[in-house]
Amino acid sequence: MLKLPLLLFALLGTCAAQNPPALTELQGSARVLMVFAPDSNSANFKRQLQLIEHHAFELTVRNTVVVPASLAPRDNDAFFPGENLPLVTATEQAEARTKFHIQPGDFVVILLSQDGAVQIRSASPVDIHALVASLDALPKH
Repeated sequence: MLKLPLLLFALLGTCAAQNPPALTELQGSARVLMVFAPDSNSANFKRQLQLIEHHAFELTVRNTVVVPASLAPRDNDAFFPGENLPLVTATEQAEARTKFHIQPGDFVVILLSQDGAVQIRSASPVDIHALVASLDALPKH
């Protein structure tokens, strides 16, 4: 019974990796979980991505795209399960940080609703159970 959801999950991740949408294209169609960090070696960044990885299925089912945004990204930051859209260029990083008022040395987690409104903003890793509860409370489009 568990094999079918895992297969569907793997297919979803494969499709997302083949043709990732631009961040602006997600508004109206998906929820966005952005994780900002000064670099990919930040303890908070690693912890948040680890929590996301362990609960990727719950996020995917809730139509949530993860956007890891570290100033010094590693090659493998984009390769955790689930839908993700890393901000890898300096321009993408700068635009996102400006839009959400995030300084280069800050760790911040932001959850955006489908209409682009900030639902959660945290300066520490967010518990996935609290995050899922927030996602479930958001209106569905």
